[in-house]
Amino acid sequence: MKNLFIVIAAIMVISSCSSTKEATSSKTKIRNEKKIAEQETIRDAVESRRFLIKFERAYFSHGGIVDLIPKANYIIIDRNKVILSAAYIGRQYDIRPIEGINMRAETSDYELTSDSAKGLYEIRMKVTSRGNTFHVYLTVNKDGFCNVSLTNIRIDYIQYSGHIVPIKVKPALTPQEGQII
Repeated sequence: MKNLFIVIAAIMVISSCSSTKEATSSKTKIRNEKKIAEQETIRDAVESRRFLIKFERAYFSHGGIVDLIPKANYIIIDRNKVILSAAYIGRQYDIRPIEGINMRAETSDYELTSDSAKGLYEIRMKVTSRGNTFHVYLTVNKDGFCNVSLTNIRIDYIQYSGHIVPIKVKPALTPQEGQII
């Protein structure tokens, strides 16, 4: 009777261990599928030039790191239009003090290079608005981590890090679907 009890207990332990292996393997498959889907949406956003980068940290040229509020520090790239809002602390080469970078501009000299083996995208562009020109250099990781470098004649070199958020395109409504024209 004792031997029968030991055999039944051993069978129960072995069967429970095998079911947990199956459950963990299915969880890892789901995680991998989600990760691949996220990487594809990031790739599509970068290639279509429709994304937002929320800055989390600023790195200054003479040392120093500042944590930023992502709601107020960002760059939006929507095809040829750019909206840039970022904090700035550093050297200034202008009469007027600069507390931050805020501009709506058009892009020119946009250049995208990608390294598919590493899953890395590099974007170089020139952003001009009302005589103020910024040279922007972006590196985007396949997982969505970004580094952004800004240079301008009036301020010192500054670098930001953050995460990319793809901009979703909403389909246009037709008059049959209830849109008032």
